[in-house]
Amino acid sequence: MNGESEVRSSWMDDVRCRSDANGMPLTFQRNQSKGVAATYHFNFTGAEERGATVTIRDQKLEVTEGHNGKPDIVITADSQTWLGFLAKERNLIWALLRRKIRIKGSPRLLLAFGKCFPSC
Repeated sequence: MNGESEVRSSWMDDVRCRSDANGMPLTFQRNQSKGVAATYHFNFTGAEERGATVTIRDQKLEVTEGHNGKPDIVITADSQTWLGFLAKERNLIWALLRRKIRIKGSPRLLLAFGKCFPSC
């Protein structure tokens, strides 16, 4: 696999590994997702351009490629900035101010999403 293909698939692999599809250790924190019922549409830009739907409901995580269903929030993010946010390496407020992450919908849903994952 060449470096470009690895970069393009890494964001989905990073998010998918949290869904525990194969019984892998979870990084998605079910207890932290209590009370979250939302569909997130992601538009990733930059080195890893992709679209994805992430649904958190009933303390479960579902990740699909592309946009499915009606979103509660739409997030457009530079892919590297987004991965840094998930890893708690990038400040959300700074990313929003610099427009590296843009949202349409309640910022509370974005904060709830971040709390569902521990720092790496």
